[in-house]
Amino acid sequence: MREDKLLPAELWEEFRRHVTGEVFLNEEMARHTTIQTGGAAACFFYPQHTADIKRALTFCSHHRQRYFILGNGSNLLFPDRGYSGLVIATGRLRGLRLEKDGLTARAGETINSLLDAANAFGYRGLNFLAGIPGTVGGAVVVNAGIPQASIGDVTSEVTVLDRSGTVRILSQSDCRFSYRHSGIRDDGLIVLWVRFNLTDKQPYDRRLLLAQRAIKQPLTYPSAGCVFVNPGGLSAGELIEKADLKGFTVKRAKVSTKHANFILNLGGAKSADILKVIDITQKKVYKRFNIKLKLEIEVVCD
Repeated sequence: MREDKLLPAELWEEFRRHVTGEVFLNEEMARHTTIQTGGAAACFFYPQHTADIKRALTFCSHHRQRYFILGNGSNLLFPDRGYSGLVIATGRLRGLRLEKDGLTARAGETINSLLDAANAFGYRGLNFLAGIPGTVGGAVVVNAGIPQASIGDVTSEVTVLDRSGTVRILSQSDCRFSYRHSGIRDDGLIVLWVRFNLTDKQPYDRRLLLAQRAIKQPLTYPSAGCVFVNPGGLSAGELIEKADLKGFTVKRAKVSTKHANFILNLGGAKSADILKVIDITQKKVYKRFNIKLKLEIEVVCD
């Protein structure tokens, strides 16, 4: 790699020559997030394999560039000014393997395709994940789920890549799963594969759960999913509703009247508008209930 300082465009053209995956410059992140906001990333990369990711990490380390790992783009808010580093999108890293008492999925597999495979083999124990709009890797990082179960409960091991480019295999306990969180996020690890226990000890009705989501959640407009973590057994949505914030709007960003823990992009909203709604919501809930709502979504900093 060249040692001299490069201008941004030259830098990422240099990067393109070091990887085999597809590379885009100045890619609008609004196209890659479910809430459809966010400015341009300096470089956006679809790796073809693990070696591609390793090369990307080495390049970023060598040139002192930041990177961000992107799954399906749910539960994320990118700044309007964009992201000056590299976005590594895992969505094309797909693959499923059925093994004895387990199903292994690559990080870029969607939750929907994971459930299709498990159900095809006669297992319904993962169906509580129905309707979660993310990838396997992203879901494991945030320990996605429903009040009754989380993806960490059915995860047996996770193959990850650390910042040095070393592949490691983590057991369930190594992942340090907690409510909507994991040690994988804390340690800055990149998920490559996830092995799931296939069990029907607690089967779930996939169609019923999808129908319930359609009734309870606002699916008409773009959103990032639930914005706040439920605090201490309470419902964040109910607290927001009791603070009279249902329907509260800043420009084109609106607190859903259907489920108050969702902020909707009515079309043309900016991340700054979403953040304003978040800030006012947190302040009003704290003033009324003395409870500080913590974010479930990730606000990406540049």
